[in-house]
Amino acid sequence: MAQSFLFYDLETFGLDTKADRIAQAAMIRTDMKLRIIQDPVVMMCSIAPDYLPTPSSCLITGITPQQTLREGIPEYEFITRIRDEFMVRDTIVLGYNSINFDDEFIRNCLYRNLYDPYEREWMNGCSRWDILDLVRAVHDFRPEGINFLHKKDNGATSFKLVHLTEDNNIPQEGAHDALVDVYATINVARLIREKQPALFDYYLRNRSKKTISAALDTVSMRPVLYTCQHFTSDHGSTRPIVPLTADSARESSIVCIDLTKDPEILLTDQAFQALVRVPVNRCPYIAPIGLVRNVTDIAERLQVDVFRMDRKLSWIREYRNRIKTNVTGLMKEQQERFESEPAPSDPDLRIYCDSFLSKHDKSCLRTIHGCSPEARLRTSWHFDSDKLSKLLFRQVARNWPEVLSENEQLMWKSYCSTRLLQPFNSLPGYSAYMREISDKLESLGTTAQEKLVLVSLREYGQQLYEKIMH
Repeated sequence: MAQSFLFYDLETFGLDTKADRIAQAAMIRTDMKLRIIQDPVVMMCSIAPDYLPTPSSCLITGITPQQTLREGIPEYEFITRIRDEFMVRDTIVLGYNSINFDDEFIRNCLYRNLYDPYEREWMNGCSRWDILDLVRAVHDFRPEGINFLHKKDNGATSFKLVHLTEDNNIPQEGAHDALVDVYATINVARLIREKQPALFDYYLRNRSKKTISAALDTVSMRPVLYTCQHFTSDHGSTRPIVPLTADSARESSIVCIDLTKDPEILLTDQAFQALVRVPVNRCPYIAPIGLVRNVTDIAERLQVDVFRMDRKLSWIREYRNRIKTNVTGLMKEQQERFESEPAPSDPDLRIYCDSFLSKHDKSCLRTIHGCSPEARLRTSWHFDSDKLSKLLFRQVARNWPEVLSENEQLMWKSYCSTRLLQPFNSLPGYSAYMREISDKLESLGTTAQEKLVLVSLREYGQQLYEKIMH
Protein backbone atom coordinates (compact mmCIF):
# COMPACT_ATOMS: atom_id res chain seq x y z
CA MET A 1 0.00 0.00 0.00
CA ALA A 2 1.24 3.51 -0.82
CA GLN A 3 2.04 5.99 1.94
CA SER A 4 -1.11 7.35 3.54
CA PHE A 5 -2.41 9.55 6.33
CA LEU A 6 -4.61 8.05 9.04
CA PHE A 7 -6.49 10.85 10.79
CA TYR A 8 -7.94 9.87 14.14
CA ASP A 9 -9.57 11.27 17.25
CA LEU A 10 -10.55 9.90 20.65
CA GLU A 11 -13.27 10.80 23.08
CA THR A 12 -12.29 9.85 26.61
CA PHE A 13 -13.91 9.47 30.02
CA GLY A 14 -11.35 11.85 31.56
CA LEU A 15 -8.09 13.71 30.99
CA ASP A 16 -5.60 11.51 32.86
CA THR A 17 -3.84 9.65 30.05
CA LYS A 18 -2.60 6.86 32.34
CA ALA A 19 -5.63 6.27 34.55
CA ASP A 20 -8.64 7.33 32.49
CA ARG A 21 -10.13 5.23 29.70
CA ILE A 22 -11.08 5.75 26.06
CA ALA A 23 -14.81 5.91 25.25
CA GLN A 24 -14.80 6.31 21.45
CA ALA A 25 -12.39 6.33 18.51
CA ALA A 26 -12.78 7.39 14.89
CA MET A 27 -10.30 6.97 12.03
CA ILE A 28 -10.26 8.01 8.38
CA ARG A 29 -7.49 7.11 5.93
CA THR A 30 -6.53 9.50 3.13
CA ASP A 31 -3.90 9.50 0.44
CA MET A 32 -1.05 12.00 0.55
CA LYS A 33 -3.25 14.53 -1.26
CA LEU A 34 -5.78 14.26 1.56
CA ARG A 35 -8.36 12.40 -0.50
CA ILE A 36 -10.35 9.87 1.53
CA ILE A 37 -9.52 6.34 0.36
CA GLN A 38 -11.32 4.14 2.92
CA ASP A 39 -14.60 4.15 4.78
CA PRO A 40 -14.42 5.70 8.25
CA VAL A 41 -13.86 3.43 11.24
CA VAL A 42 -15.88 4.39 14.34
CA MET A 43 -15.87 2.33 17.54
CA MET A 44 -16.87 2.59 21.16
CA CYS A 45 -14.95 0.87 23.94
CA SER A 46 -16.98 -0.93 26.61
CA ILE A 47 -16.28 0.49 30.03
CA ALA A 48 -14.79 -1.95 32.56
CA PRO A 49 -15.95 -2.30 36.19
CA ASP A 50 -12.59 -1.29 37.69
CA TYR A 51 -13.09 2.33 36.64
CA LEU A 52 -15.49 5.24 37.10
CA PRO A 53 -15.60 8.02 34.50
CA THR A 54 -15.18 11.69 35.31
CA PRO A 55 -18.72 13.20 35.15
CA SER A 56 -17.51 16.51 33.68
CA SER A 57 -15.93 14.67 30.73
CA CYS A 58 -19.17 12.79 30.08
CA LEU A 59 -21.02 16.12 30.01
CA ILE A 60 -18.66 17.34 27.29
CA THR A 61 -18.92 14.26 25.06
CA GLY A 62 -22.44 13.16 25.95
CA ILE A 63 -21.19 9.56 26.08
CA THR A 64 -22.42 7.51 29.04
CA PRO A 65 -21.09 4.20 30.38
CA GLN A 66 -24.36 2.51 29.42
CA GLN A 67 -23.91 3.59 25.81
CA THR A 68 -20.47 2.01 25.62
CA LEU A 69 -21.84 -1.22 27.13
CA ARG A 70 -24.63 -1.31 24.52
CA GLU A 71 -22.63 -0.25 21.48
CA GLY A 72 -19.01 -0.86 22.39
CA ILE A 73 -16.53 -3.69 22.15
CA PRO A 74 -14.11 -4.90 24.87
CA GLU A 75 -10.94 -2.87 25.29
CA TYR A 76 -8.63 -5.59 23.97
CA GLU A 77 -10.55 -5.93 20.69
CA PHE A 78 -10.86 -2.14 20.52
CA ILE A 79 -7.13 -1.41 20.84
CA THR A 80 -6.22 -4.35 18.59
CA ARG A 81 -8.31 -2.91 15.76
CA ILE A 82 -6.77 0.52 16.28
CA ARG A 83 -3.28 -0.98 16.32
CA ASP A 84 -3.96 -2.88 13.10
CA GLU A 85 -4.98 0.35 11.34
CA PHE A 86 -2.05 2.31 12.76
CA MET A 87 0.44 -0.32 11.61
CA VAL A 88 -0.58 -0.58 7.97
CA ARG A 89 2.69 -0.10 6.11
CA ASP A 90 3.81 3.52 5.56
CA THR A 91 0.96 5.01 7.59
CA ILE A 92 1.35 8.51 9.04
CA VAL A 93 -1.00 8.67 12.04
CA LEU A 94 -2.12 12.17 12.98
CA GLY A 95 -4.83 14.18 14.65
CA TYR A 96 -5.44 17.54 16.32
CA ASN A 97 -3.29 17.69 19.46
CA SER A 98 -2.94 13.94 19.08
CA ILE A 99 0.72 13.66 20.12
CA ASN A 100 0.20 15.22 23.54
CA PHE A 101 -3.23 13.74 24.26
CA ASP A 102 -4.67 10.98 22.07
CA ASP A 103 -1.33 9.25 21.46
CA GLU A 104 -0.71 9.04 25.21
CA PHE A 105 -4.07 7.32 25.71
CA ILE A 106 -3.20 4.92 22.88
CA ARG A 107 0.21 4.14 24.39
CA ASN A 108 -1.30 3.37 27.78
CA CYS A 109 -4.11 1.30 26.31
CA LEU A 110 -1.60 -0.74 24.29
CA TYR A 111 0.56 -1.18 27.39
CA ARG A 112 -2.40 -2.21 29.54
CA ASN A 113 -3.27 -4.86 26.96
CA LEU A 114 0.27 -6.27 26.73
CA TYR A 115 1.18 -4.73 23.38
CA ASP A 116 4.39 -2.82 22.79
CA PRO A 117 3.24 0.79 23.30
CA TYR A 118 5.78 2.28 20.87
CA GLU A 119 6.30 -0.01 17.88
CA ARG A 120 3.30 1.32 15.99
CA GLU A 121 5.14 4.68 15.85
CA TRP A 122 8.06 3.35 13.79
CA MET A 123 7.53 -0.23 12.58
CA ASN A 124 6.54 -0.92 8.93
CA GLY A 125 7.67 2.55 7.91
CA CYS A 126 4.93 4.07 10.08
CA SER A 127 5.23 7.41 11.85
CA ARG A 128 3.13 10.10 13.48
CA TRP A 129 2.36 13.78 13.08
CA ASP A 130 0.07 16.45 14.53
CA ILE A 131 -1.96 19.16 12.85
CA LEU A 132 -2.09 21.51 15.87
CA ASP A 133 1.50 22.77 15.67
CA LEU A 134 1.09 23.07 11.91
CA VAL A 135 -1.79 25.46 12.60
CA ARG A 136 0.33 27.44 15.08
CA ALA A 137 3.14 27.69 12.53
CA VAL A 138 0.76 28.89 9.83
CA HIS A 139 -0.51 31.57 12.21
CA ASP A 140 3.02 32.76 12.98
CA PHE A 141 4.74 32.47 9.58
CA ARG A 142 2.21 32.35 6.72
CA PRO A 143 -1.32 33.27 7.88
CA GLU A 144 -2.47 34.54 4.49
CA GLY A 145 -5.70 32.86 3.40
CA ILE A 146 -6.57 31.44 6.82
CA ASN A 147 -8.65 33.22 9.47
CA PHE A 148 -7.75 33.30 13.16
CA LEU A 149 -10.55 35.35 14.70
CA HIS A 150 -11.15 33.80 18.12
CA LYS A 151 -9.04 35.12 20.99
CA LYS A 152 -8.45 34.05 24.57
CA ASP A 153 -8.94 36.42 27.50
CA ASN A 154 -5.22 37.32 27.41
CA GLY A 155 -5.41 38.32 23.74
CA ALA A 156 -3.71 35.18 22.42
CA THR A 157 -5.23 33.41 19.46
CA SER A 158 -7.43 30.44 20.29
CA PHE A 159 -6.33 27.32 18.44
CA LYS A 160 -9.31 25.20 19.47
CA LEU A 161 -10.48 23.09 16.56
CA VAL A 162 -14.06 24.31 16.91
CA HIS A 163 -12.91 27.95 16.72
CA LEU A 164 -10.67 27.34 13.72
CA THR A 165 -13.43 25.61 11.78
CA GLU A 166 -15.91 28.35 12.64
CA ASP A 167 -13.48 31.08 11.59
CA ASN A 168 -12.93 29.41 8.21
CA ASN A 169 -16.49 28.20 7.48
CA ILE A 170 -15.56 24.54 7.86
CA PRO A 171 -18.55 22.40 8.91
CA GLN A 172 -18.22 20.90 12.40
CA GLU A 173 -21.64 20.14 13.76
CA GLY A 174 -21.41 18.05 16.88
CA ALA A 175 -18.01 18.95 18.33
CA HIS A 176 -16.60 16.35 20.75
CA ASP A 177 -17.86 13.57 18.54
CA ALA A 178 -14.81 11.66 17.36
CA LEU A 179 -15.87 11.26 13.72
CA VAL A 180 -16.97 14.89 13.40
CA ASP A 181 -13.62 16.03 14.77
CA VAL A 182 -11.73 13.77 12.35
CA TYR A 183 -13.54 15.26 9.36
CA ALA A 184 -12.89 18.75 10.74
CA THR A 185 -9.17 18.00 11.14
CA ILE A 186 -8.91 16.70 7.57
CA ASN A 187 -10.61 19.84 6.27
CA VAL A 188 -8.26 22.07 8.26
CA ALA A 189 -5.30 20.17 6.81
CA ARG A 190 -6.76 20.60 3.30
CA LEU A 191 -7.19 24.33 3.86
CA ILE A 192 -3.56 24.73 4.92
CA ARG A 193 -2.29 22.55 2.09
CA GLU A 194 -4.28 24.66 -0.38
CA LYS A 195 -3.35 28.08 1.03
CA GLN A 196 0.18 27.39 2.30
CA PRO A 197 1.47 24.25 0.56
CA ALA A 198 5.16 25.08 1.09
CA LEU A 199 4.77 25.30 4.87
CA PHE A 200 2.65 22.12 4.95
CA ASP A 201 5.30 20.20 3.01
CA TYR A 202 8.17 21.67 5.05
CA TYR A 203 6.74 20.48 8.35
CA LEU A 204 5.81 17.08 6.94
CA ARG A 205 9.39 16.55 5.68
CA ASN A 206 11.04 17.84 8.85
CA ARG A 207 9.08 16.15 11.61
CA SER A 208 11.33 13.15 12.34
CA LYS A 209 13.45 12.69 15.44
CA LYS A 210 16.58 12.43 13.28
CA THR A 211 15.89 15.70 11.44
CA ILE A 212 14.99 17.61 14.61
CA SER A 213 18.06 16.32 16.45
CA ALA A 214 20.28 17.50 13.59
CA ALA A 215 18.66 20.95 13.64
CA LEU A 216 19.23 21.26 17.40
CA ASP A 217 23.02 21.11 17.25
CA THR A 218 24.45 21.63 20.74
CA VAL A 219 28.02 21.88 19.36
CA SER A 220 27.53 24.76 16.94
CA MET A 221 24.74 26.23 19.09
CA ARG A 222 23.03 27.45 15.95
CA PRO A 223 19.78 29.27 16.88
CA VAL A 224 16.42 28.19 15.47
CA LEU A 225 12.79 29.18 15.81
CA TYR A 226 10.62 26.91 17.93
CA THR A 227 6.81 26.91 17.79
CA CYS A 228 4.92 25.37 20.71
CA GLN A 229 1.96 25.75 23.05
CA HIS A 230 4.21 26.83 25.93
CA PHE A 231 5.16 30.02 24.06
CA THR A 232 1.64 31.05 23.03
CA SER A 233 0.96 34.73 23.68
CA ASP A 234 -0.79 37.63 21.98
CA HIS A 235 1.97 37.76 19.34
CA GLY A 236 2.21 34.09 18.45
CA SER A 237 3.60 30.75 19.60
CA THR A 238 7.17 31.02 18.31
CA ARG A 239 10.42 32.14 19.93
CA PRO A 240 14.09 31.99 18.99
CA ILE A 241 16.02 29.37 20.93
CA VAL A 242 19.59 28.09 20.98
CA PRO A 243 20.47 24.42 21.71
CA LEU A 244 22.55 23.97 24.85
CA THR A 245 22.85 20.34 25.90
CA ALA A 246 21.22 16.92 25.79
CA ASP A 247 18.69 16.34 28.54
CA SER A 248 20.16 13.90 31.02
CA ALA A 249 16.74 13.19 32.52
CA ARG A 250 14.82 12.76 29.27
CA GLU A 251 16.63 10.90 26.54
CA SER A 252 14.46 12.30 23.75
CA SER A 253 14.77 15.97 24.69
CA ILE A 254 17.27 18.74 24.00
CA VAL A 255 17.66 21.51 26.56
CA CYS A 256 17.63 24.89 24.82
CA ILE A 257 17.88 28.53 25.85
CA ASP A 258 14.96 30.87 25.24
CA LEU A 259 16.53 33.90 23.55
CA THR A 260 13.72 36.17 24.69
CA LYS A 261 14.94 35.79 28.30
CA ASP A 262 17.80 37.51 30.13
CA PRO A 263 20.74 35.12 29.54
CA GLU A 264 22.55 36.14 32.72
CA ILE A 265 20.00 34.17 34.71
CA LEU A 266 21.62 31.05 33.24
CA LEU A 267 24.51 31.44 35.68
CA THR A 268 22.19 31.43 38.71
CA ASP A 269 20.05 28.84 40.45
CA GLN A 270 17.06 30.29 38.57
CA ALA A 271 18.41 29.14 35.20
CA PHE A 272 15.35 27.00 34.45
CA GLN A 273 13.37 30.21 33.86
CA ALA A 274 15.35 30.71 30.63
CA LEU A 275 15.38 27.07 29.51
CA VAL A 276 13.01 25.02 27.40
CA ARG A 277 13.06 21.30 26.74
CA VAL A 278 12.37 20.38 23.12
CA PRO A 279 11.02 16.82 22.76
CA VAL A 280 12.63 15.62 19.53
CA ASN A 281 10.36 12.55 19.36
CA ARG A 282 7.13 14.59 19.37
CA CYS A 283 7.37 16.28 15.96
CA PRO A 284 8.24 19.77 17.25
CA TYR A 285 8.02 22.56 14.70
CA ILE A 286 11.54 23.94 14.17
CA ALA A 287 12.18 26.65 11.57
CA PRO A 288 15.35 28.42 10.36
CA ILE A 289 16.39 31.54 12.26
CA GLY A 290 16.72 33.32 8.91
CA LEU A 291 12.94 33.78 8.86
CA VAL A 292 13.24 36.57 11.46
CA ARG A 293 16.59 37.84 10.24
CA ASN A 294 15.50 38.21 6.63
CA VAL A 295 11.69 38.56 6.64
CA THR A 296 10.66 41.80 8.32
CA ASP A 297 6.93 41.09 8.69
CA ILE A 298 7.59 37.76 10.47
CA ALA A 299 10.01 39.41 12.92
CA GLU A 300 7.45 42.14 13.58
CA ARG A 301 4.60 39.69 14.00
CA LEU A 302 6.57 37.61 16.49
CA GLN A 303 8.07 40.73 18.11
CA VAL A 304 11.60 39.41 17.77
CA ASP A 305 14.31 42.08 18.10
CA VAL A 306 17.06 40.57 15.95
CA PHE A 307 19.76 42.93 17.24
CA ARG A 308 19.06 42.08 20.90
CA MET A 309 18.75 38.39 20.03
CA ASP A 310 22.23 38.37 18.45
CA ARG A 311 23.75 40.22 21.42
CA LYS A 312 22.31 37.61 23.78
CA LEU A 313 23.58 34.84 21.52
CA SER A 314 27.11 36.27 21.56
CA TRP A 315 27.05 36.47 25.36
CA ILE A 316 25.79 32.89 25.66
CA ARG A 317 28.52 31.57 23.38
CA GLU A 318 31.17 33.47 25.35
CA TYR A 319 30.03 31.89 28.62
CA ARG A 320 28.82 28.58 27.22
CA ASN A 321 31.08 26.41 29.41
CA ARG A 322 30.02 28.12 32.63
CA ILE A 323 26.38 27.97 31.55
CA LYS A 324 26.56 24.27 30.71
CA THR A 325 28.26 23.48 34.02
CA ASN A 326 25.60 25.35 35.99
CA VAL A 327 22.65 23.95 34.03
CA THR A 328 23.98 20.40 34.13
CA GLY A 329 24.38 20.65 37.91
CA LEU A 330 20.85 21.98 38.34
CA MET A 331 19.43 19.24 36.11
CA LYS A 332 21.26 16.62 38.15
CA GLU A 333 19.75 17.99 41.35
CA GLN A 334 16.32 18.06 39.75
CA GLN A 335 16.70 14.47 38.58
CA GLU A 336 17.82 13.33 42.04
CA ARG A 337 14.74 14.95 43.60
CA PHE A 338 12.55 13.31 40.99
CA GLU A 339 14.09 9.89 41.57
CA SER A 340 13.64 10.25 45.32
CA GLU A 341 9.90 10.64 44.89
CA PRO A 342 7.97 7.36 45.04
CA ALA A 343 6.99 6.02 41.63
CA PRO A 344 3.53 4.49 41.09
CA SER A 345 3.50 0.98 42.50
CA ASP A 346 0.57 -0.34 40.50
CA PRO A 347 1.61 -1.90 37.17
CA ASP A 348 -1.24 -0.16 35.29
CA LEU A 349 0.54 3.17 35.84
CA ARG A 350 4.15 2.11 35.26
CA ILE A 351 4.45 2.54 31.51
CA TYR A 352 7.32 5.06 31.87
CA CYS A 353 8.74 3.82 35.18
CA ASP A 354 10.31 0.53 34.16
CA SER A 355 12.95 -0.51 31.66
CA PHE A 356 11.95 -2.14 28.38
CA LEU A 357 10.84 -5.76 28.52
CA SER A 358 13.35 -8.55 28.05
CA LYS A 359 13.47 -10.59 24.85
CA HIS A 360 12.00 -13.52 26.77
CA ASP A 361 9.00 -11.48 27.99
CA LYS A 362 8.41 -10.02 24.53
CA SER A 363 8.36 -13.56 23.14
CA CYS A 364 5.87 -14.63 25.81
CA LEU A 365 3.58 -11.72 24.99
CA ARG A 366 3.63 -12.53 21.28
CA THR A 367 2.54 -16.05 22.18
CA ILE A 368 -0.15 -14.77 24.53
CA HIS A 369 -1.75 -12.67 21.81
CA GLY A 370 -2.34 -15.86 19.85
CA CYS A 371 -3.93 -17.69 22.78
CA SER A 372 -7.54 -18.06 23.81
CA PRO A 373 -8.59 -16.22 26.98
CA GLU A 374 -8.64 -19.49 28.91
CA ALA A 375 -5.13 -20.40 27.77
CA ARG A 376 -3.86 -16.98 28.80
CA LEU A 377 -4.87 -17.69 32.39
CA ARG A 378 -4.27 -21.44 32.57
CA THR A 379 -0.76 -21.48 31.07
CA SER A 380 2.20 -21.13 33.44
CA TRP A 381 4.08 -18.12 32.11
CA HIS A 382 7.51 -17.49 33.58
CA PHE A 383 7.95 -13.75 33.13
CA ASP A 384 11.13 -11.84 33.91
CA SER A 385 9.02 -8.80 34.83
CA ASP A 386 6.82 -9.42 37.86
CA LYS A 387 4.20 -6.88 36.71
CA LEU A 388 3.15 -8.91 33.68
CA SER A 389 1.23 -11.53 35.65
CA LYS A 390 -1.00 -8.84 37.16
CA LEU A 391 -1.47 -7.08 33.83
CA LEU A 392 -2.38 -10.39 32.18
CA PHE A 393 -4.96 -11.28 34.83
CA ARG A 394 -6.57 -7.84 34.58
CA GLN A 395 -6.60 -8.01 30.79
CA VAL A 396 -8.52 -11.30 30.85
CA ALA A 397 -10.85 -10.13 33.63
CA ARG A 398 -11.73 -6.87 31.85
CA ASN A 399 -12.30 -8.46 28.47
CA TRP A 400 -13.45 -12.02 29.12
CA PRO A 401 -14.84 -12.18 32.69
CA GLU A 402 -16.86 -15.28 31.76
CA VAL A 403 -13.70 -17.44 31.71
CA LEU A 404 -12.74 -16.63 35.32
CA SER A 405 -12.99 -19.34 37.90
CA GLU A 406 -15.04 -18.73 41.04
CA ASN A 407 -11.92 -17.79 42.98
CA GLU A 408 -10.69 -15.54 40.16
CA GLN A 409 -14.07 -13.82 40.07
CA LEU A 410 -13.71 -13.02 43.76
CA MET A 411 -10.18 -11.69 43.15
CA TRP A 412 -11.42 -9.49 40.32
CA LYS A 413 -14.38 -8.25 42.35
CA SER A 414 -12.04 -7.37 45.21
CA TYR A 415 -9.75 -5.45 42.87
CA CYS A 416 -12.68 -3.55 41.33
CA SER A 417 -14.00 -2.61 44.78
CA THR A 418 -10.57 -1.23 45.67
CA ARG A 419 -10.52 0.92 42.54
CA LEU A 420 -14.09 2.05 43.22
CA LEU A 421 -13.14 3.33 46.68
CA GLN A 422 -9.46 4.18 46.07
CA PRO A 423 -9.09 5.21 42.43
CA PHE A 424 -5.80 5.94 40.70
CA ASN A 425 -4.30 9.43 40.77
CA SER A 426 -6.94 12.17 41.00
CA LEU A 427 -9.79 10.12 39.54
CA PRO A 428 -13.09 10.29 41.43
CA GLY A 429 -13.86 7.56 43.93
CA TYR A 430 -17.45 6.47 44.33
CA SER A 431 -18.36 9.10 46.95
CA ALA A 432 -16.77 11.97 45.00
CA TYR A 433 -18.35 10.71 41.78
CA MET A 434 -21.87 10.65 43.26
CA ARG A 435 -21.35 13.99 45.02
CA GLU A 436 -20.26 15.70 41.80
CA ILE A 437 -23.30 14.32 40.00
CA SER A 438 -25.62 15.51 42.75
CA ASP A 439 -24.08 19.00 42.78
CA LYS A 440 -24.42 19.34 39.02
CA LEU A 441 -28.02 18.11 39.05
CA GLU A 442 -28.88 20.79 41.61
CA SER A 443 -27.08 23.55 39.69
CA LEU A 444 -29.29 26.07 37.91
CA GLY A 445 -26.78 26.20 35.07
CA THR A 446 -27.23 22.55 34.14
CA THR A 447 -29.19 22.03 30.93
CA ALA A 448 -31.93 19.46 30.42
CA GLN A 449 -29.68 17.40 28.13
CA GLU A 450 -26.88 17.47 30.71
CA LYS A 451 -29.32 16.28 33.38
CA LEU A 452 -30.15 13.23 31.27
CA VAL A 453 -26.46 12.38 31.11
CA LEU A 454 -26.05 12.94 34.85
CA VAL A 455 -29.01 10.72 35.70
CA SER A 456 -27.49 7.96 33.56
CA LEU A 457 -24.16 8.42 35.34
CA ARG A 458 -25.85 8.21 38.74
CA GLU A 459 -27.69 5.03 37.77
CA TYR A 460 -24.48 3.49 36.47
CA GLY A 461 -22.61 4.33 39.65
CA GLN A 462 -25.34 2.89 41.85
CA GLN A 463 -25.56 -0.32 39.80
CA LEU A 464 -21.79 -0.75 39.76
CA TYR A 465 -21.59 -0.23 43.52
CA GLU A 466 -24.31 -2.85 44.10
CA LYS A 467 -22.57 -5.30 41.79
CA ILE A 468 -19.06 -4.84 43.18
CA MET A 469 -19.63 -4.16 46.87
CA HIS A 470 -22.27 -6.78 47.64
